[in-house]
Amino acid sequence: MAEKNSAGGESLALAPRVCLTRFDSPLTPAWKTAQIAQLTTTEQVRLARIERPLRREQFIVGHCMLRQVLAAAGQQDAAIEVDAEGRLELSANVPLFASIAHSASAVAVVVAGLPVGVDLESMQPLRDPRAAAAMLGLPAEGAQDAGAVLRAWVAAEARVKAGPEALAQVWRTRWERCQLAVAGAANQPLTRVLDGITGIYNAVELEWEAV
Repeated sequence: MAEKNSAGGESLALAPRVCLTRFDSPLTPAWKTAQIAQLTTTEQVRLARIERPLRREQFIVGHCMLRQVLAAAGQQDAAIEVDAEGRLELSANVPLFASIAHSASAVAVVVAGLPVGVDLESMQPLRDPRAAAAMLGLPAEGAQDAGAVLRAWVAAEARVKAGPEALAQVWRTRWERCQLAVAGAANQPLTRVLDGITGIYNAVELEWEAV
């Protein structure tokens, strides 16, 4: 059974909470306006810098999901800020770290009590798998396997987003037609799929592998 914190939510000490969703674009105007109104000043500044419509929607959905994950963990009063580099900063009565990733209409959010990073990529060929393989330090023949390059890519991206102080452990899995990786988690992530409009969570069993 999951440990409970003083606020009544699930403790973040055991494993990171990963939340996944897909959304329909364009977002409903009323829903979008309501979510933007909840953003802090630094979140709104960051959103204002985003020009592409789909990327703006990914940001809005991701930050809506982050608030819902925090609320589910009993940390609904946590302050969310975005620094000049676009990194999330959470302030709460317990240590909290978060990361958001997106690919087309898919969005992933992870919240944990230790530095953590998440990456999500649609399973489609990379534009230049040879260049990606070289950047990742994979052998030249490895570039022939586009799937392997993509799996290595999401793991590497998750590590970068977790930061140098994070644990080296990376967990990787597939969700629908996406490759998903979480870095910095000692234990296998706990995963839910969220309907961002209704706020309804559904637990989902994914086959995570440690890499």
